[in-house]
Amino acid sequence: MVGNCSWEAHPGGRSKMCPDVSEAPELYSRGFLTIEQITKLPPPAVMNYIFLLLCLCGLVGNGLVLWFFGFSIKRSPFSVYFLHLAGADVGYLFSKAVFSILNTGGFLGTFADYVRAVSRILGLCTFVAGVSLLPAISSERCLSVIFPVWYWRRRPKRLSAVVCTLLWTLSLLVTSIHNYFCVYLAHRGSGGACRPMDAFLGILLFLIFCPLMVLPCLLLTLHVECRARRRQRSAKLNHVILAVVSVFLVSSIYLGIDWFLFWVFQIPAPFPEYITDLCICIHGSAKPIVYFLAGRDKSQRLWEPLRVVFQRALRDGAELGEAGSGTPNTVTMEMQCPSGNAS
Repeated sequence: MVGNCSWEAHPGGRSKMCPDVSEAPELYSRGFLTIEQITKLPPPAVMNYIFLLLCLCGLVGNGLVLWFFGFSIKRSPFSVYFLHLAGADVGYLFSKAVFSILNTGGFLGTFADYVRAVSRILGLCTFVAGVSLLPAISSERCLSVIFPVWYWRRRPKRLSAVVCTLLWTLSLLVTSIHNYFCVYLAHRGSGGACRPMDAFLGILLFLIFCPLMVLPCLLLTLHVECRARRRQRSAKLNHVILAVVSVFLVSSIYLGIDWFLFWVFQIPAPFPEYITDLCICIHGSAKPIVYFLAGRDKSQRLWEPLRVVFQRALRDGAELGEAGSGTPNTVTMEMQCPSGNAS
C-alpha cells in the first residue's frame, strides 16, 4: 500500500517528499504496518506495469469465480465462502490496480490523493476480510470431515452467510478504527495512537488468524492421511483449502517478517515495500488458478467448460477407496442434508 509520503515533480525527474519524523509522529506506512521509511528512491517504474498486469489478470480470474460461484453453480456451504473470498480479492486487486495507474501516469493533486486514500482503505478492508475468511473455511471443513453426521444434520441454516457477514463487519470495524487513529488523528497532529493500532493489526493477522487457519488444516490432514480405517481418496475440496492456505502463508511471509522484525527487535525490514505488495497481489491472483488445477480432469482430453471445472473443485466428499464399502462418506451426508443448509 502507499505510504504517507508524496511525489513531487521536478524538471530532472521526481523526488520523494516525506515529512520529518517530528512532523509525522506516526512514522510512515509500509505495507499494512507502520515502519519508518528508510529508502529515498521510488520503486522501479517497471514494477507499476507488473502490478497492473498482475492485478488485471487476477481481476479477470476472480471475476470468473464470482460469476460461476454466484450464478452458474448450485450454492453449497463452501461455495458461499469462496464467493466472498473472490469478492475480497477483487476489492484488493482493484485498489492496487488504481495505485498502479496513478503511479504510472504520474497523477498528482488533491483528487489523486483522495483516490489514493479511498483505495488504501478499500485495500486494507478487503485484505483483512480475505484473511479472516480462510480460518472460517478451514475450520468448517475440518468439522465437516471429522464429524460428518453431526455437521450435516445439526449445522445451522445459512451458517456460511452469517459467518461471512460477521467477518465483513469485523473487517469494516477494524479498518475504520485503524483509519481513524492513523489518518484522521494524524492529520490533526495526534498520531501517537497509530503505532498500537498497527501492532494490534499485526497480532490479528499473524497471531490470531494464521493459527486459526493452520491448526484445522493440520487436523484435517492428520484425519485424512492417518486414520485407521480403509484409506479413501481425499476430496478435491480438501486439496483446494490446503493449497489456498499454503499460498497465503508463503505469499505473506515478507509481510510477517516486516511486522516481526520491527515490533519485536525494532529492525527495519531488509527488502523494499513493493516486494511485500507483489507477494500479496500474487496471493489474490493465484486462487482461480488453484481452483482450475484442482478441478480439471486429467483424463479428459477435450476442453471442459470452466463451470464444470470449478464445480468439480468444490466436490465436498471423499470417494470410496473400494466399491461396495459400507462406510458413509461426506458426499452421502451432503445429499441427505436439507437444502436450507447450503446457504
